[in-house]
Amino acid sequence: METDKTDLELIREFQSGSSPAFDALYERYRRPLYGYVNRQMQGHTSQADDVFQQTWMRAIDNLSTYRDQEKFSAWLMRIAHNLIIDYYRSLKRRAEDELDESYGDTTEDTSGETPGSGMDERERARRLTEALNSLTPELREVFLLRRENIPFQEIAKIQNCSVNTSLARMRYAIKQLTNKLKDWESDNS
Repeated sequence: METDKTDLELIREFQSGSSPAFDALYERYRRPLYGYVNRQMQGHTSQADDVFQQTWMRAIDNLSTYRDQEKFSAWLMRIAHNLIIDYYRSLKRRAEDELDESYGDTTEDTSGETPGSGMDERERARRLTEALNSLTPELREVFLLRRENIPFQEIAKIQNCSVNTSLARMRYAIKQLTNKLKDWESDNS
């Protein structure tokens, strides 16, 4: 049975031409990867789908570079991380180009928040999402990767930093989230 095999065994079988081996690998990591990409790219659903697909294509193209010393999930997340960074860089360049083209155009966003209906589940989820989105990209990424049970050593590799830095980022993320949510609760009491 394919699901009983290790990631490395499945990779080797796929490289030898076994499609079921890749299917098993895909099924194993599809949900965590898709969740990670979508949380990192909130509000960019179709682009998140593209990044998800590009991650798998890039993983397939680069399976020969995968080393068994790291978790396959972390390797996959690092590929997604790099693609997400590339996407946001291109988005920033496009925005700068558009700003240059429409210099002086000041369009105000007049949409306001509608009053909440108390602390129901949807409101808490919305507030948590707001709090997550208020974090810096590095802090948000550490928090989301840990929610996917990625070890700090692997997070450090993904973010190209030390393990201590990734631990500190997690601590700061939790502290900032806690403060934001406490502020919100005190505003509603």
